[in-house]
Amino acid sequence: MQHRVALTLGVIGFLLVSAAVLRAQPAFQVSAISSPQLWQRAEFRVTNLPVPSNPFDPDVIRVDATFRLPSGGSLTVPAFWYQGYQRSLAGGVESLTSTGLTEWRIRFTPTETGDYSVSVTIRTNNQFYGDSAAVGFAVASNAPPSGRGYVRIAPDRQYFETSNGERLRLIGENVCWPGSRGTYDYDTWFPAMQAAGENYARIWMCPWAFGLETEPSSLLRYRLDQAWKLDYVLQLAEQKGIYLLLCLDYHGMFETQPDYWGGNNYWPLNPYNTTNGGPCLNQNAFFTNGTAKSIYQKRLRYLVARYGYSPKLLAWEFFNEIDNVYAYLNASDVAAWHTLMGGWLHTNDPYGHLVTTSLTGGGDRPELWSASALDFAAYHSYGESGPAVRLAQVAQSFLSRYRKPVMIGEFGTDVRGWSRTNDPYLRGFRQALWGGALGGSVGTAMSWWWQDIHSENVYSAYSALGSILNRTGWGRASSTNIGFRTSGAPPPNLGDLIPGGQPFTSFLLLSTAWGGRPLGQLALANTSSADYAPSTLNSFVQGTAHPELRVPFRLNAWLTNYARIVLHLNSVSGGAVMAVRVDGTEWFRRDLPNLDGTWSVNNEYNLDIPVDLPSGHRLIEIANAGVDWFYLDWIRLENVLPAEYNPTWAPSPDATGLRGSHESLLYVVAPGVPFPAGATNVSLPLQHGQSVTLTNWPVGQFYAEWYDPATGTNVAKTQSATTNNILSLPLPDFREDLAGILYSPPVLRAVGLDAGNTFRFQLDSETGGRYQIEDSTNLTDWTAFRSVTNTSGILLLSDPSSATQPHSFFRARQSQ
Repeated sequence: MQHRVALTLGVIGFLLVSAAVLRAQPAFQVSAISSPQLWQRAEFRVTNLPVPSNPFDPDVIRVDATFRLPSGGSLTVPAFWYQGYQRSLAGGVESLTSTGLTEWRIRFTPTETGDYSVSVTIRTNNQFYGDSAAVGFAVASNAPPSGRGYVRIAPDRQYFETSNGERLRLIGENVCWPGSRGTYDYDTWFPAMQAAGENYARIWMCPWAFGLETEPSSLLRYRLDQAWKLDYVLQLAEQKGIYLLLCLDYHGMFETQPDYWGGNNYWPLNPYNTTNGGPCLNQNAFFTNGTAKSIYQKRLRYLVARYGYSPKLLAWEFFNEIDNVYAYLNASDVAAWHTLMGGWLHTNDPYGHLVTTSLTGGGDRPELWSASALDFAAYHSYGESGPAVRLAQVAQSFLSRYRKPVMIGEFGTDVRGWSRTNDPYLRGFRQALWGGALGGSVGTAMSWWWQDIHSENVYSAYSALGSILNRTGWGRASSTNIGFRTSGAPPPNLGDLIPGGQPFTSFLLLSTAWGGRPLGQLALANTSSADYAPSTLNSFVQGTAHPELRVPFRLNAWLTNYARIVLHLNSVSGGAVMAVRVDGTEWFRRDLPNLDGTWSVNNEYNLDIPVDLPSGHRLIEIANAGVDWFYLDWIRLENVLPAEYNPTWAPSPDATGLRGSHESLLYVVAPGVPFPAGATNVSLPLQHGQSVTLTNWPVGQFYAEWYDPATGTNVAKTQSATTNNILSLPLPDFREDLAGILYSPPVLRAVGLDAGNTFRFQLDSETGGRYQIEDSTNLTDWTAFRSVTNTSGILLLSDPSSATQPHSFFRARQSQ
């Protein structure tokens, strides 16, 4: 018995390319849900298929579509099992109601105009259900192109670009999950982000949001309601011009102990756990068990089918901070798994999306970042001091070692919360944004705490950055990091007392970064010396449990009578012993038991510990004579006398920047202001007569336009000339920070005559420079020729009157 397969394409019109003769199988149909448009999602449904026992398992039923492209190539994409939903909002809570029947769908993005065909192949239990059939459709050439292409690594191996060759620099933040309003939150967040010039967001797939396979009953039985929510968010991102980094899993799926927030311990509920019917006896088995790997690859296939079509899907990110649970895992097994799964995606994702994973800021795993299957590295930064310079150092370190782009994937001034009280003027927040943008990473540092960003409406920090950088060549071409000559860190030693100096108290904030390895020595010469404590001293005072993280904690100071040190103890891990030594002699010791049985910084002690100190020139050392860490919030040293540094030293601004082909970009932070220093001061001292010194600089004259990074307002213009390959660039008066655009004077170059005898010439200037081109016949009388904006740094001009007036001269004058 023979059956003819009916294939339709809805309202778009179609050409029936072929009919299939099936072997006693019922006819299946393919129909378009909407008319395919260039760079827009095209969606098809496939009906009249056999009813499978599990539509999510491609070993049970496998549906694939092959698209023949107008250019002659082909693209094969998997189909996926779909359920529609309708959302509603009541009492601030989102609800979903299913609509229609479950069905097979195919998603595809046409990237060319012309005639296409699509054929569908179906296998059940690894047997062909029917011969493939094909149907044609057309994508009109009169539709305006709306896409730049899929994201890839640029040839310089440092930045991203789209497949049409345009560079892509990212301004954005994490928006990993919504609150009770569900997808309605993104209706609010994404337009606000778009209005501020943001083009990037990160989304988590986790048990409470967008997780398809995160519950005991969900192994190869995906949550279609969560999948529909992710559909909605991705489509909204496409409309708002926002690239999404999709994080597929997070470390809490392997954790057994509650964390600082009292949760994130989902291993007992993990569907891969044998107690829930999964194949894994323990957490590490997820990375080694063959059945677990096979099941996971099936999930990857589903994700590629449903979301891979989108050019706004920046990359697949396997895990959030998988090293957070390395206590349960073997690092080599984790690395091998990433190589396997990254290779699987590179082979089976027809759209070629980038692949990555992420680690905590305290971890750097060469076995992961060296893997060719991971396209770029992700670094998470919390509580780090001087974030502008620090993040630039991180980016350069990663780039030099791994030769692949690096993203500052998470940033927070405090890992425990938004902590606006510790950064009331957003100085640390802003320093991180600019440190990421101009430090060599793929864009801004991507802040965490997105709900606070929105509720407090601090989007102006993003819009100001974009208003300054987007008119420049930032992200449009290769660039190198600028070298700066600075006075460096203050000397750790003191000289003589300053005669007549009055005693003062130093309040020392500390670096809160886990795994930080600062110098560990600070000399307190004056009241400003405390500003350098966060960059030299760490809150975590380590014991013998982490010898690789142990650093000194020494203070050099002249003390007068009744001096003392007060240490504010926050938390203890286990077996800690606090010791205070003066000039090498133990002056104080106290055992510090773990009061709450956890390993979190959760203020379990919240205790001031005072220790009296002898007068004189003293070296004070804080040490941990026990096993695991104790954590100090701050230190107060009382009755300190002013002294000279040894050797003599004066602070210079912190600076980072990128040197490009047409202009260079700088970000400068005032002395004593790199976060957290000075963060809570209402008013900061005026910096007058400061400068930054650029090394290895080409000969010439240079102009610098300076902007306020908080507002985007132009504040001044300075200029300087190179001496012996050094450019000392004067700064305008400022208190907090400056953003600068540095460039050479514009140059007009003759190109020559074209075939019509028209004179052609070229303007070389800074990208985005606005100039008035003037002409003259006698070099005395000048008239306006043309007003131009040099959007690319190189602008070709022509003089149509050159055939009748051959003796014209031209000059360029900058417009305001």
